[in-house]
Amino acid sequence: MAGIPTRSLTAGTIDPAERIAELERENAKLQRINKVLMDRVERSMDFQGGAFSLFQTAIVLEQKIRERTLELERALHKLEDSNRDLARAKELADTMRTRLFEAIESVNEGFALFDSADRLVLCNRKYLSYWPSVAGRIQAGIRFNDLVAMVAAAGAVSEPPPDVWLRERMEHRHDLKGVFLNRLSDGRWIQVNERRTRDGGIVGVYTDITVIKREEERRRESEQAEKSALMMLNDQLQQAKSQADQANLSKTRFIAAASHDLLQPLNAARLFVSALADLEQPAGNVELVENIDVALASVEDLLSALLDISKLDAGAVTPELTDFPLRGILAPLATEYAAVAAERGIDLKVVGSGAVVRSDMRLLRRIVQNFLSNALRYVQGGRVVVGCRRTGDGSIRIEVWDNGPGIPRDKITEIFQEFRRLDTPVTKGRDRGMGLGLAIVDRVARMLDHPITVRSEPGRGSVFAVTVPRGTERRAVRPASIAARPMTNRLAGTSVLVLDNEPAVVAGMEALLRGWACDVVSATNGDEALALLSGMPQPPDLLIADYHLDDGALGVNEVARLRAACGRILPAVIVTANRTPELADEAKAAGCLVLNKPVKPAQLRAVMSGLVG
Repeated sequence: MAGIPTRSLTAGTIDPAERIAELERENAKLQRINKVLMDRVERSMDFQGGAFSLFQTAIVLEQKIRERTLELERALHKLEDSNRDLARAKELADTMRTRLFEAIESVNEGFALFDSADRLVLCNRKYLSYWPSVAGRIQAGIRFNDLVAMVAAAGAVSEPPPDVWLRERMEHRHDLKGVFLNRLSDGRWIQVNERRTRDGGIVGVYTDITVIKREEERRRESEQAEKSALMMLNDQLQQAKSQADQANLSKTRFIAAASHDLLQPLNAARLFVSALADLEQPAGNVELVENIDVALASVEDLLSALLDISKLDAGAVTPELTDFPLRGILAPLATEYAAVAAERGIDLKVVGSGAVVRSDMRLLRRIVQNFLSNALRYVQGGRVVVGCRRTGDGSIRIEVWDNGPGIPRDKITEIFQEFRRLDTPVTKGRDRGMGLGLAIVDRVARMLDHPITVRSEPGRGSVFAVTVPRGTERRAVRPASIAARPMTNRLAGTSVLVLDNEPAVVAGMEALLRGWACDVVSATNGDEALALLSGMPQPPDLLIADYHLDDGALGVNEVARLRAACGRILPAVIVTANRTPELADEAKAAGCLVLNKPVKPAQLRAVMSGLVG
């Protein structure tokens, strides 16, 4: 490079000056030898003086001169060859030096070479362009530490501060590990890669990475903007979810409240229909009463299913996982559905199992119950089998088999949606179903994390199954519900006090109980009931109270007041549309049984018979 001297690139070539000096020494030596020979001949001629002797001496002298002359000619030829080699080597070195300079200048990166003493040997203009404020002071021979100190003092680097940058640059120069980044004062970014040479020097390549850095900065800004947008969107989603959860909770509360208001007149209607059915009716009215009862039962099932789905969607149902034997579910279901299967001419077989599973007993029973009722609804005069199998991982799979009409493969997913029923021949009336049973099963199974499987073949039947994890210990089985049994005469003469704030429900309950030959007195609030109680010759045999009364009064509290007035624990039944476990626990703690609205007359009759029997 112009302005910067360089060392010779032909250090291995023989020095021509030394070669010429050697040839001159050899020539001088030959001349001295010739002179000595001439002197000897002359002395010989002086001593002998003979003609023959002079002739002989001349011949010897000529021979010696000829030999020395040949040697001198060969030496001169060697000197000419050396001069030609030296000229060619010098020409080649100049060519190589020119090409090296051109190559260094043509590269896009800055280039700098330092010797073993860390003095600058050569660099290109690209390197100098990185330090424009001190480029004129950078000359061959300058030490590296002086060069970087000069750059730092000139403020050629924007960050970090000059003293920090100088210290970090010298530390990297000492270790030469990785790359070193420089952010120049004009905004450019320079990446330095340095390596040691074989003679202990250092060669450095300086690359301008400003475009890459700016692209990284734009990418970071874009990512930050996207992150901010995502965070904002997430906040909006969280807010929307919170609003949706609140809406679901409000919907659940509304449905619970609405279901109570709807079930009140429905409960009264069921009581009236049951009382009417107990009376002797003309032949034409019997079927009419039965149809009314079927229609009311369908409305009851629909309201109950809608309430359950609402609670499941709102997360208002919390599973209570326990370990219990499956017979605590299967045996009551076998008893409950035996009469239904016999009425429809279906061979129902429930295979007992002593396996212990871990689940929510109430919710798992709901799944199996819906499978079973669904099978009984679609099978006409066939067979239904309920049994259990152990899976490969040790879980228990509860299966319900039927030989009904089967389900097309493309309809299996559809049947788990709300209000979806297959177009297959089924019995009329309430047996048609509302299309909500399997939708409830799907929600409950997902909440419990119990896989549901369906295998079916049109014309040959179906298998509905739920897989439950195996339990590790046995727990006490919940008592089975009291089975309805005909108790025709046991309730005759039973004294009953009915407490309900709905006059229609009171009238329906009175009509039903009097149809069973019971003595009934009714009140719409606690004070009225206490007044009636004081006028009775003896305490009633049974109390039937609604849970929610007027002015915020609760049935369990009014029962406690009536018991206190009587001085003994009267058998009591709480009737309510609220199906929460908390209410059931509260009633149980108060020593009361719970019946859900609308009250099933057969169930009420069985409960009353058990309490007063």
